[in-house]
Amino acid sequence: MSTSMKRSAIRFGAAICAVCCLTLLPSGCSKAGEEYDKAMQLMEEGRYNDSVKHFQKAIEENDENAEYYIGYGMALNSLGMYEEAIKEFDKVYQDTDNKISEQNNKKMYFGHAAAYYGMNEYNKALEACDKALEIAQYEYMDKNLKYIKAASEQILGNADKAVKIYSDIIKEDDKDADVYMKRGSLYETEGKDKEALDDYNKAIELDKSCYDAYFELYNVYVKMEQDNKAEEILKKLTDIKADSADKLLQQGRAYYYLGDYSAASSSLKKAAEEKNNEADYYLGLVYMAQSDYQEAVVYFQKYIDSNGSGMLSEAYNQIAGCYIELEEYDKAEDYLDKGINCGEIKASRMLKKNMVILYERMKQYRKARNLAKSYLTEFPDDSDMQKELEFIKTRIKTIQLAK
Repeated sequence: MSTSMKRSAIRFGAAICAVCCLTLLPSGCSKAGEEYDKAMQLMEEGRYNDSVKHFQKAIEENDENAEYYIGYGMALNSLGMYEEAIKEFDKVYQDTDNKISEQNNKKMYFGHAAAYYGMNEYNKALEACDKALEIAQYEYMDKNLKYIKAASEQILGNADKAVKIYSDIIKEDDKDADVYMKRGSLYETEGKDKEALDDYNKAIELDKSCYDAYFELYNVYVKMEQDNKAEEILKKLTDIKADSADKLLQQGRAYYYLGDYSAASSSLKKAAEEKNNEADYYLGLVYMAQSDYQEAVVYFQKYIDSNGSGMLSEAYNQIAGCYIELEEYDKAEDYLDKGINCGEIKASRMLKKNMVILYERMKQYRKARNLAKSYLTEFPDDSDMQKELEFIKTRIKTIQLAK
């Protein structure tokens, strides 16, 4: 097997971003209702900045409708403006015992849970989830609340609690591929490869189009050094009848991981022609893997310009990586800044870490030291950055001695 085959889905850093949304109700025919409905439409399109303006107008017209504040808060959550979102959710709370108040309070606690999770305040997220789950109204929200609970427990180091939450969800509904994906990912993180394989296979059994499960199976088999099985998994995707943009995308991703960059480029370009903007992102990765950094930048930028939201921070990160390889450090710094300013807290961790590395590459060790110290104030448990800071300090001492 080639070296490229053994490359797991490793890019220039990695980021995870969880965005939680609620199903909100259409409002009616008033001016405020029209603004709210427009805001909701923009939310569904991922145009959160634009939606905020219309939520604000709806509230200006009618400041007594709880749905407007909830929708506004969710839009702010999606933009990473968590403290502002909490202020809007708080306006909804009512200490009265009636059905409507309970429904609104449950949405408020849901919004709190999503915001606190985004702020890395996981104990507060758990508390908000528990308060929401105590309310019997709107049971359709309970699964997502449990997802936030499980993810929070995992980050807090309580893997057993997280597994139990996912297992409880499966007992209630064993036909949902998504929950098997989430529990499988947790098992994989914990080094329980057999359990992870079982869950990923179950996800595919339930939903043949659960393409991420194929790539996760591939990663586990690569880690287990079962290269033949890993290759077999990806060939199931390269052999699919690629009769839609999404299938072309998955086929192209599979060829990328197999190291067949020509075939990957062909499938991904066809997907891009059908307006699948995610294909542009993976085309950037294909060119990056071939050390064609200038062309990679073109495709990452196309993805950003198309309002790609799912991997926006990663796209900025990848462009920065390209410019580092091209030794155009000022441009790399600019794109890392843009990524950090996206407002995604979890993504900003990755980007700030890479900014430290960039300053080291630029021999700006004092900047690197200061940013590393700031980073460790936010993320004190990052042992790699602690070691990096010690190394940076030795570089500064070396320079001073040389002088």
